[in-house]
Amino acid sequence: MDATRRRILRTSAVSGLAAFSGAGLGKSAYQGQNTSKKRVLAILGDAYHCVAPLDSALVGRLRKSGWEAVTIMDYAVPWDDFGKYDLVILSREGREYLKYFKERDANPPNKGQARWLTPAQEQKFEDYVNAGGRLFLYHDGFGAYPKGNGVSRVARAYFIRHPAIVNINVTATGKMPELTEGVTAFAVADEEYEVEMDESQTSVFMESRSPEHGRAAQGWAHAYGKGKVAVLIPGHNAATINHPMVQRCIQNIIGWLTR
Repeated sequence: MDATRRRILRTSAVSGLAAFSGAGLGKSAYQGQNTSKKRVLAILGDAYHCVAPLDSALVGRLRKSGWEAVTIMDYAVPWDDFGKYDLVILSREGREYLKYFKERDANPPNKGQARWLTPAQEQKFEDYVNAGGRLFLYHDGFGAYPKGNGVSRVARAYFIRHPAIVNINVTATGKMPELTEGVTAFAVADEEYEVEMDESQTSVFMESRSPEHGRAAQGWAHAYGKGKVAVLIPGHNAATINHPMVQRCIQNIIGWLTR
């Protein structure tokens, strides 16, 4: 793994990740797994999102309940082994920041168009779900992925951009109430994604409103092929990730995906 990327991803996460030692970080953690346990693969973190709070929020409870958990924070994604996992979680946007920072002043500039994975690797997510896999795309897990490729297809949404963080009011829509059970209206400072989406092809179960940006979808879910996909947006920073209502929604989503 490139040392510079390791620094980008780990700078503000080192202290939290220390608690994960021996608990399933990196591809070596897959060796010697107990096949009777459920397995989760989490691909987490990028230049703007630390791994530690994501792992704690998305994987920590599963790990404590006995799941075999593998958290990937570099390029060592087991692309050919997705079928060995009961759940795959992606919370990493599509841009390759290492190359972007290196080439942004080049001629012509990269302008953030480089990706950290190939189109063939991205297709693995769609193949996994089509075959019956369960995929959770959290926050930027579908952000900045190319339109029409595997991730945007399974998300049934294309990320356009996000405006600046503002105070948003988040409420359940009433669709798929099992995903918002115990979740009451709440307010956080977070991003409202602008997306291209046909809402007739999915179920938007949570939305937000703000004076600056109006209405935005904040959570949606659907069956896809033989599998299931859920997307949840609130989670740019640790304060939002750890908000009790976001935590409850994450629990509900994982429960729905893995039932």
